[in-house]
Amino acid sequence: MYFLIEQRKKESEKNLKEKLKKYRKKLRDSRIKEKLKEMPLNMTKYLTDAYTGGIIKKYPEDFIVEEITPNGVILEVGKSIEFKDEENWKGNFIHFTLEKRNWTTLDAIREIANRVGKQRKHFGFAGNKDKYAITTQRVGCFNVRLEDLKKVKIKGIILRDFQKTNRKIRLGDLWGNRFTIRVREPEIKGEELKKALDELCKLEYFLNYYGVQRFGTTRPITHIVGRFIIERDWEAAFYTYCGTPLPYDDKKSKLARELLDEENFKEAYKKFPKAFFYERRMIKAYIETGSYQKAFMILPPYLRCMFINAYQSYLFNEIINRRFEYGFKPMEGDILIDGVPSGALFGYKTRFASGIQGEIEREIYERECLKPDDFKIGEFGSFIGGRRAMIGKIYNMKYWIEDNSYVLQFCLKKGNYATSVLREFIEKKDKKI
Repeated sequence: MYFLIEQRKKESEKNLKEKLKKYRKKLRDSRIKEKLKEMPLNMTKYLTDAYTGGIIKKYPEDFIVEEITPNGVILEVGKSIEFKDEENWKGNFIHFTLEKRNWTTLDAIREIANRVGKQRKHFGFAGNKDKYAITTQRVGCFNVRLEDLKKVKIKGIILRDFQKTNRKIRLGDLWGNRFTIRVREPEIKGEELKKALDELCKLEYFLNYYGVQRFGTTRPITHIVGRFIIERDWEAAFYTYCGTPLPYDDKKSKLARELLDEENFKEAYKKFPKAFFYERRMIKAYIETGSYQKAFMILPPYLRCMFINAYQSYLFNEIINRRFEYGFKPMEGDILIDGVPSGALFGYKTRFASGIQGEIEREIYERECLKPDDFKIGEFGSFIGGRRAMIGKIYNMKYWIEDNSYVLQFCLKKGNYATSVLREFIEKKDKKI
């Protein structure tokens, strides 16, 4: 009799745990679903009515990004540039040009580091470049032998223009980028196309939205993960990033995400393709610690920042949308950057504008129920905030038409997104300023 009582007791406890697990999952899924609905990408305004349609990035060669150094040197694809070695080289730092095709910057540098037997932290770069593209950029490394770098042979990666120097390359150490972008299959042809391009290429400025890359090109959810982290909802943040299948996921990763959502962590870890390096690391960390927060802490600092930065960027884009109805000429109360109005990037030390712009910023800040301490997240990181120009200048814009496509070339300062310029050309317009 005692045995039966104990057995039923255990069965009851097991059933209760299962019910609690299902209830918790239902609540979590509801929170995630609600945020996905509430927070779609919000780049919705345009400066012109002109429109060509077309597709970009059919091939990596259709999207060329060439870094422009702080002193104005364009790192042209396929061309070598002589960078003078420092005379009193102390043997610590080497810079080189990285030309890559169909690699993210982080993955390319991680693979280079593996080939020379060093950790990724031995390498630095000025900014991330697109994956599905051909790109160039300067990379710096510390305590790496020049002869080892010269031996690196990786498909889709070329290293050249080596320079011995005593200086690190840090994030932001660039003037900007030159973009050469082919738009295939425009919806208009001939003189109509030329007329539209002539009008569009008169644009001197563009709406300085953070582009889709900021939020995830195929899975635009990093801002939602960031919002959950701001709320300290580490569980929902974990499942949004590592689980939550979306329409554009490939079959293998979709299966892995479905398994994770069912809390089958070991099978999800096995099913995730190895290319999903950080998802796998986070799942492994959760299996070992049982802590969703600790799973995020295994990410490198710059990736942890990505989530909060994406949420800040999402709100900044909303500020642009709200300011749009007033125009972007300076008004009383504006805080100007390079002579143009700026918008807030919220953080623990936000500097609000006054006047109409200040009202816009405070309304969004209060709508989100934000407070300074939300951006102080202990070991995860602290985010001071800042300001960003709401319109950006386009430099040296030109185009040429070839067969059933046209090519755009222009330069942007660092931190600006080519896709925010391209949307004026290829997306259908609802409203213009």
